[in-house]
Amino acid sequence: MNKFQLNFLLIVLGLVPFFLKAQKSTLDSIIIISTGEYKPSVADANKINENPVVLDSTKKLPVKSYSIATKKINPAYTIDPVTPAQMMGEPLKKLYNSLAKGGFGTYTTPYLEFWHNSSRSKEYAYGVHFKHLSSASTLKNYGFAGMSDNQIGLYGKKFLKEHSLIGNFDYSRNGVHFYGYDADLISLSKKETAQHFNYFGANAELLSHYSKLSRFNHDIKLGFYNVSDAYKMSENNIRANGYVQTTIEKELIKVNALVDHYNFKSPFDTVNNTIIAANPNFIADGEKYHASLGIMATLDIQGATKFYFHPNVEASYNIFDDIIVPYAGVNGGVRKNSFKTITDENPFVASNLALKNTVTKFDLYGGLKGTLSSSIAYNVRVSYAAMGNMLLYVNDTTYPANCFQAIYDDGNVLNFRGEVIYQLREKLRIVIAADYYNYKMKHEIRAWYKPQVKLNVAANYNLSDKIIVKADVFYLDSQYAKTFASGDDSTSKKVVAEELKGLVDLNVGAEYRYTKRLGFFVNINNIANVRYLRYINYPTQRFSVMGGLSYAF
Repeated sequence: MNKFQLNFLLIVLGLVPFFLKAQKSTLDSIIIISTGEYKPSVADANKINENPVVLDSTKKLPVKSYSIATKKINPAYTIDPVTPAQMMGEPLKKLYNSLAKGGFGTYTTPYLEFWHNSSRSKEYAYGVHFKHLSSASTLKNYGFAGMSDNQIGLYGKKFLKEHSLIGNFDYSRNGVHFYGYDADLISLSKKETAQHFNYFGANAELLSHYSKLSRFNHDIKLGFYNVSDAYKMSENNIRANGYVQTTIEKELIKVNALVDHYNFKSPFDTVNNTIIAANPNFIADGEKYHASLGIMATLDIQGATKFYFHPNVEASYNIFDDIIVPYAGVNGGVRKNSFKTITDENPFVASNLALKNTVTKFDLYGGLKGTLSSSIAYNVRVSYAAMGNMLLYVNDTTYPANCFQAIYDDGNVLNFRGEVIYQLREKLRIVIAADYYNYKMKHEIRAWYKPQVKLNVAANYNLSDKIIVKADVFYLDSQYAKTFASGDDSTSKKVVAEELKGLVDLNVGAEYRYTKRLGFFVNINNIANVRYLRYINYPTQRFSVMGGLSYAF
């Protein structure tokens, strides 16, 4: 008997008493068999080295192939094609090629203006314009103040595949009189005080419009003009300018260039001036920002050659949905002062002008702009500029009548400007612009004829293209004229700053379109009936009215 059998027998015998106790009713006595002293022991454990066997119950299905016989089915009905819907565009409004306006007003003021334009075309456009406005005005205590404005203009445009060719021709003859003298003390004829300017100009332009921004888009302009006056002054001007631009990734590279030359001849002097300028710019636009970085390089050739470098930098950031957009920048450059530019601003200047170019050494500015709603836009700006050869006017009493000379002085200008525009669809538009200037001159005691405050309010109301009303208010603060008074001795003179009071000019105009062709208009100028002075001894007309009609055909 091995150990396992012996231990098993001992365990069975040990359980017999418990079994016999349970069967007490049938067993009256217990027989104990003893084989000797009990010595318990635990058998060694044996590892079962067998892995479970998993029976796979998945049944494999046989692979079968199928073939479908193709058969053409002929339907018993035919399909009628559906006619595509045609989108009808809105009919184009009828345009009239020509418009004529004519009227007559107080101070013996006839007015006539005519326009003619080509019809709609994808290949070309052309037009002609003519205007005449004159006045035989006589102002109390002053000389004859008659004036005339005559203009003829032709223009044309040819649309090419990727370019537009543009050209125009202009001729004008504008006349004024030097009436700024005391007619009770001096007697002068109209011929002695008459001045006129004959202008002839022609321009050509080649403008590209490539669809790919990576190509070099360009705009090249060539121009020429000649202007002369009643005192045998003559000026010829040749000008070439334009730009080339391309886009690299998302940034714009733009280069502006200019060559501007004029020759001014008079019985007293001959002046030649050439300005050559180049302005490369790097422009980046993001979702919120705009940045422009460039430089203005200029050659000013008038006798001696002067070379200028000016910064041309601007940046803006859209803070919130175009409502608040702060911006800042700095720039500079050279501005041409020629016989034409000066007489366009002040026709009462003497012909023997001193001509110098104005140099903006720097113009540092910053401000806020944005749109408060779909109808209101605003711009608030402050700037500080350093100017060289700022153009000013002073009286010249050496002429038969009172006129002006051009003088120049260096100075600094501080400017605050605010502008608000209200636009209600095509019905109502109001523009309010206000400027404050503070001048600091180097030599002159005042910035002559430059007011500190300017205010302009313009409004336009359109009632169903039937009634159109226009109004504007122009305000200039007090300004100063340079005059002379006797000094301490009989030979000396001292400078006196004579104040010219501020002026308010209120003008209203209305047009009634009786039909699409026929209309009537009336213009009322200087409603306040104030004789104000823009230049010393040169008052403006008081209250005046002009009425007339217009006809389209």
